[in-house]
Amino acid sequence: MMELTLDQGATALAPWSGLREAVRSTILLGWREVRTAFRTPAYLLPNLIVPVFFYFVMVGSLDTFAGGFGIDNWEAFQLPLAILFAVQGGSAGLNMVADIESGYFDKLLVTPTNRLSILVGALSADFLRIMVQATLVLVVAIAVGLDFATGLPGALTLILLSSAWGLSYSGIGFAIALKTGNAQATQSMWVLFMPLLFLTTAFAPKEALSGWLETAATFNPMTYLLDGMRSLSLYGWDAGDLAGAVLAVVGLGSVTLTLAFLALRSRIR
Repeated sequence: MMELTLDQGATALAPWSGLREAVRSTILLGWREVRTAFRTPAYLLPNLIVPVFFYFVMVGSLDTFAGGFGIDNWEAFQLPLAILFAVQGGSAGLNMVADIESGYFDKLLVTPTNRLSILVGALSADFLRIMVQATLVLVVAIAVGLDFATGLPGALTLILLSSAWGLSYSGIGFAIALKTGNAQATQSMWVLFMPLLFLTTAFAPKEALSGWLETAATFNPMTYLLDGMRSLSLYGWDAGDLAGAVLAVVGLGSVTLTLAFLALRSRIR
């Protein structure tokens, strides 16, 4: 009777023990990714220098142009675009593909490490990196005189919203890294960003667009993300714009993160 009770107790504890080890593996692998990212300036500096440079160039050169569309706060109009440059950098998945090419990934697979923790830990670290980059761009913009319409609560919401989008976009990089194991292929995800960016309301309000560009912007989820972010930086709280932005993030993430987990399953078979 005692042995049966002990066996039942061990069985009851097994799921909790497995969950605990999965969480522990996720934290350890995520922290390793964080250290690697912050020790590799090539992963961080371009995602900071390019957005800040772009922000100053656009604000300095097109302020008069913006007045023609009735945009009084051109800095707040351009801020979301600069932040998108920061959160959609081309470094997502590069640590993962480096581990695959070096053989470290295969070594992980012969350990008791939870397989999902490999990807979840990397995604968590990437989310932290993205948040840091977006925050720094926002801080620079405010430091040089940006008038942010919704104050600190809106700024925090903007950071979370843009970081969630950046994480969703990162799913493409992780999916390519796990599927191909090739660094050049993984870096190619940056190529997808520029066409999507220019087929939006990036440089002018939607009412200023016409023809095929207006149609493309209407069907581009990044348009609705920009609308939600600009409602925070430029106009004020707008439930409709924010709901559209959240739906865009959820829609993209449901596709890209699913592809990343499917690629992980294919890689570990």
